[in-house]
Amino acid sequence: MPSGLLLSGLRRARDRQPERVAVRCGTPEEGWVETTWAQLYDAARSVAARSVAARAHATGATAPVVVVVDGTAESIATMVGLVAAGVDVLLLEAHSSYLSDPGSPVHTVRPRIVVGPPGLAGPVGAGHETPAGVRYETYERFRAPAGGDPPTGTRAGEILQLTSGSTGEPRITRQPLSHVLTGGRLYRRLFAITERDTVLVAVPVAHSYGLAGLCSALLSGATLVTLPRFSLRTLVAGLYDGATILLGTPLLYRLLTPILSGRGPTPHLRTALSAGGPMPADTADITAALGTPVRQIYGTTEAGLIACVPSATTAWPPGSVGFAAPGVTLRLDGADGTGRLSVRTPMMFLGYHGSDRPVVTPDGFYDTGDLVRVDPDGFVFVLGRKESVVNVGGRKVGPTRIERLLLDHCGVRDAVVFGVERADHEQEMHAALVLAPGTRVDEVLEFCRSQLQPYEVPHRVHVLDRLPRNGMGKVDRGQLVAAVEHGQLARS
Repeated sequence: MPSGLLLSGLRRARDRQPERVAVRCGTPEEGWVETTWAQLYDAARSVAARSVAARAHATGATAPVVVVVDGTAESIATMVGLVAAGVDVLLLEAHSSYLSDPGSPVHTVRPRIVVGPPGLAGPVGAGHETPAGVRYETYERFRAPAGGDPPTGTRAGEILQLTSGSTGEPRITRQPLSHVLTGGRLYRRLFAITERDTVLVAVPVAHSYGLAGLCSALLSGATLVTLPRFSLRTLVAGLYDGATILLGTPLLYRLLTPILSGRGPTPHLRTALSAGGPMPADTADITAALGTPVRQIYGTTEAGLIACVPSATTAWPPGSVGFAAPGVTLRLDGADGTGRLSVRTPMMFLGYHGSDRPVVTPDGFYDTGDLVRVDPDGFVFVLGRKESVVNVGGRKVGPTRIERLLLDHCGVRDAVVFGVERADHEQEMHAALVLAPGTRVDEVLEFCRSQLQPYEVPHRVHVLDRLPRNGMGKVDRGQLVAAVEHGQLARS
């Protein structure tokens, strides 16, 4: 049964190598905290045992459980144990602002339980209290007493994840566990991951890219290394402490390059993966610093892995995200190998939570909204991402949500949020605001910081008398972007 596959995989790894490290979790203050396969299995088993017992006494449908997956072994065991018991889980990264935002889509699932680390038992995300009616449980308290192997759930639990979607306002995708595991198996196959590897996931494991890396390690028996609180110092230590595979973003590699350049290539790293945005055209410095080239990953939360540069490929054109992944069919709406991309994949999502609208065409294709080119050799080039989503260091931020929160400030009369690309191809978050008399920009930014994560807070604020709008009354974002690029808007 799919619901028990992850747990049974942990059990097999425990039986083969009980004392080998399954998860190594790094923090700047504490160093590495190691968890063996035996410990990881026991923790996941006890979560499953409690969850199966709770569901047996429940009446009617039960709401998804929100799990704060911060990368620790405790959070991973909680997620695995819940889905093994057939429970739907909504994954949030540590310190997410979505739980404390009553207008976020998280509240549409009507969660009754949030499971996370002890430090969040009172305030949850951005310093706000847990919403009324929602019970908070720590990872440790969410386990049953030790015992034998638990029964698995009578259904396969779904994985729910936040995505910016095509509208800019976050939505919640519904993924069957079997499709999530398919993604993990594809990573394992494409990048030849075995139990001899150490997989360093330097991105949030609650997101689809990080989750695929996590699953690939669990399914192959490799050691998984995570960074609950990102630190370049801890990341570098992990690279020189045996990491063979690294999952990162273009921004991460740009930050790493000058640090590693003076130290020499990492001794064990054989595969470096990047997702979340385009790599620079010239990656020679990055390759020299790492001792291996960076292979791009292209996918979406909705469709999973779409294209990549696998380990077996030794040469590829600069800027390419590789070939279509096994089982993936690409369809373009243009001529000469260029057009808006629709895909059919074995990792396709079931739809958005709370919506019955079809998400794929009758023949199973999902419209990514991205413009791509496929050359005669089958290499895929992503020419443009969805315009409404701002890519901040590999994290997709929905402008609509940020605008809504800005308008909650009593001194903001009108607001629009948009992305502007810098010279290094990273995007910045810009906000154009119409303010009430006496309202200061620093007040508004402080309000944002109290509600959002740092990467969600606008980098630049432009104060205008009015926002440019078209004949339909919609804000002309293109005009604002052009004005910023030509230096016609003052920055506060």
